[in-house]
Amino acid sequence: MRILLTNDDGIESTGIRSLAKKLSAAHEVTIIAPESNRSGVSHSITWLTPVKIRERSTVENVSSFCTSGTPADCVVAASVIKGLGNFDLVVSGINYGQNLGVDVRYSGTLSAALEARIHGIPAMAVSIASEENPDFLAAVDFSENFVREYDWKKLPKHTVLNVNVPAVPRNRIKGINCTRPGGLLKRRWFEKKVNEWGEEEFWMKKEILYDSHEEDLDYVSIDRGFISVSPIDFFGSCEESFRLSLEEDLKIFEARWLNKGNEKFSMASFEK
Repeated sequence: MRILLTNDDGIESTGIRSLAKKLSAAHEVTIIAPESNRSGVSHSITWLTPVKIRERSTVENVSSFCTSGTPADCVVAASVIKGLGNFDLVVSGINYGQNLGVDVRYSGTLSAALEARIHGIPAMAVSIASEENPDFLAAVDFSENFVREYDWKKLPKHTVLNVNVPAVPRNRIKGINCTRPGGLLKRRWFEKKVNEWGEEEFWMKKEILYDSHEEDLDYVSIDRGFISVSPIDFFGSCEESFRLSLEEDLKIFEARWLNKGNEKFSMASFEK
């Protein structure tokens, strides 16, 4: 397959480099990612100023480019570099930190996948539910196997898959659930501080709130040690027939993937 990798953490992120190293062994991989962190930019695009695109090698034998724009811009930039029609799949990630519940409204990672779907390319976003020294091995292994085994022709034209992987070793993952985002909210406020020059600054703070604990919610699945796969429609809905089909496919894949055993990987093998 011809795969475009992008993210919102930036081109030097361990998550995208680890995934590129793994996928490039069997696929033609191209990286187009922001030059620096663009977390929380949602589906913003660069409209009133030009976007700079330049080649920037990050993974051996993988064609890599960075842009001055947003994650959505990076997907559009593929039209300049190779042509969007020359990609079979877009994978956005692997993201530092969860994209669960209300996070889907803010996520640049998910928005890059949605931008790809607007252009007719199947896409998924992958995140690991930890921001503190995350272990990417399970997320990389899941992604590599799922990319290969899932029938991407089944994906409805307006839908992407939002994948979240628990921050635990592969052998502690209990399974894979088809989920929906919800139940997890974040209340935000600004906290005032004074910098060393006596100027007032305002820093965003947040509090996580839970208003539902239904079993099919994405964050509940993660809390219980399951990988969460949520179909996300950029019009805000999802075909019920596809949801049922995806549930069946995930169970089949789950049985094969979990029974393969815990392959031994070293993070050093993912680094250039």
